[in-house]
Amino acid sequence: MPNQNWQELAEDKKARQEASIPKQWLLANLPAEEQLNVTTFPETSGLLSSREIEITNAEVDALLLKLSTAEWSAVEVVTAFGKRAIIAHQLTNCLTEIFIERGLTRAAELDEYLKKTGKVIGPLHGLPVSLKDQIRLKGIESTMGYASWVGNYAERNSVLVDALEALGAVLYVKTNVPQTLMVSFVPSAFVRHRAGVLHILIGCMFHFQWPETFNLVFGRTVNPHNRSLTSGGSSGGEGALVGMYLSA
Repeated sequence: MPNQNWQELAEDKKARQEASIPKQWLLANLPAEEQLNVTTFPETSGLLSSREIEITNAEVDALLLKLSTAEWSAVEVVTAFGKRAIIAHQLTNCLTEIFIERGLTRAAELDEYLKKTGKVIGPLHGLPVSLKDQIRLKGIESTMGYASWVGNYAERNSVLVDALEALGAVLYVKTNVPQTLMVSFVPSAFVRHRAGVLHILIGCMFHFQWPETFNLVFGRTVNPHNRSLTSGGSSGGEGALVGMYLSA
C-alpha cells in the first residue's frame, strides 16, 4: 500500500477488520464502560440461543463427543463459537483476523464427510480453534502489530495450521498480540573487551519485555474480568477469549 503513513495503514486495517464481522452479530446493547467484569454478558446479550450457550459452555471432551456422533454439527458449533468470539471482541478488543465464513465452509465439509462415511476426519473433528496473530494461515494477514506488514498475506500455512487441520480442527479467528509478540526497551549494561581495555557500554543493549497486549494497529486488549486492567501478553487476545469462557 504505497504512499500511506502508518496511521493510514492502521486505519485501513481496522476498517477491513470491522467489515469482516457479520453485521447481525454487532450489538447495540453493550455494557457501559464502567462495567468492568463482562464475563457473563455473552449469555445475557440476546445473540446466543440456549443451544449455542450450551455448546460454548461445554467441556472440550463433551464437545468432541457430540461432534463425532453428529448430535451437534460442525457448522452449528463453529457458528456458536464465532458469535461468542465476536461478543468477546466487542467487549475486550481481542481479535485481529476474522474469517468465520471460511471456517463455516470447512465445517460444512466436515459435516458432509461424517454423513457420507460415518467417520471423523481426526480427533479434533469440528473443533473451533483460534490462532495467535503470528501463526501463518494461507491467504490471511499476520501483521503482529506492525503497520508496515498490513496487506502482507501469507502464501503458505504454518506447520501448526497444517497439523491442526489434518486433525479436523476448524480455524475461524486470530487473536491480538503485543507488537513483535513481546517488546519494550529496557536499557542494560554490558562489558566489551577490546585491545586489552574493558569498555562498559550503557544503554546499547536492550531486554525485550512487555507484559500487555497492545500495538498501534489493533490497540489494547483488556481483561474481561476487569476491563481497567490488561489481559497480559503475549497471548493477551487468547487470554481474553479464555476469560470469556470460550473453551477451544
